Amino acid sequence: MWLHLLTGAGVLIAVVVTWFLAYYWLTPYLKAPDGHARVTGGCKDTMEISLTFKNNRVADTSYWTNGCVYSLNCVSAAAELAKGKTPDEVLKLVDADLIQNSIGGLPSDHMHCATLAAVTLEKALGNYVGKKTHKNY
Repeated sequence: MWLHLLTGAGVLIAVVVTWFLAYYWLTPYLKAPDGHARVTGGCKDTMEISLTFKNNRVADTSYWTNGCVYSLNCVSAAAELAKGKTPDEVLKLVDADLIQNSIGGLPSDHMHCATLAAVTLEKALGNYVGKKTHKNY
């Protein structure tokens, strides 16, 4: 009986460690983003989006969330939609309906995930524009 319990606990620990390594160490991360935002929504999910720009276009993005699969899909979609866009074009993507439509829709009780992704993208863009504006003065 104890052997089965210890074996089960060992397997559970191995699964958690593997998940941790895969999720946190292998998640793309931009070391010096031009724009970054971390926003926590009313649902207590937190999202992060980082943007790097080259020739006034989003060259690369990274994202993270501690939320549910709907949050992950929305923040991923927002970051991917921004790639290759100018700041003005990214601003047009700050739309929860556009984000949720790009992932094939959301249940009505998870629409706040798309809203949080839109807000996070907008704040990351605002961070970039603020740095760029401050640099020009």
